[in-house]
Amino acid sequence: MLAKEDEKSLSKTLSYILRHHPEDFNLKMEIDGTVKVKKLLNALRKDDRFKKIEYKDLKKLVKNDEKNRFTILKPENEIRWIKANYGHSIKDIELNYENIRPPKNLYHGTIKKNYKKIIKQGLKKMNRKYVHLSKTKKQAYEVGKRRANNPIILKIDALKMFEDGYNFFETDSNIILTEHVDKRYISLLNSD
Repeated sequence: MLAKEDEKSLSKTLSYILRHHPEDFNLKMEIDGTVKVKKLLNALRKDDRFKKIEYKDLKKLVKNDEKNRFTILKPENEIRWIKANYGHSIKDIELNYENIRPPKNLYHGTIKKNYKKIIKQGLKKMNRKYVHLSKTKKQAYEVGKRRANNPIILKIDALKMFEDGYNFFETDSNIILTEHVDKRYISLLNSD
């Protein structure tokens, strides 16, 4: 069983592996973004922090993760797989997100210093596969708080984007993804 202080470290390490760099742990990711749980556990055990990690530790972390970042897929032929639900920067994977019709508005939390650039260029996916959008102002605020104590919230005219031909996808974590948000669909919701 993992010590409590190692759970946060494990969550960050899993994000690093499953979203960005499985190769740094000598893991091969499948085209659908999954990694074999058994191989992941063996790779993690090579790190001093996780020498005693067991499947039940991984399962507990996935179940209790408030941001619903990971999924353990049901066993197929006794083989379990794990994947990150969103946030990937890995280019050569095909994630099967559900294509959706978005609500009228979506939201994006960010830091004030990015606002001028966003208003000129729109929201770009940067080093990720998609732009991440939130369904609620509160959710966007929480996302923004990860980078600043006082984030700004942008309102996205998502339905208009959809009607203009943009695609939206919903993750298992209720995060809405799109490839780009043009500046004409963005307005500032708050600035305090």
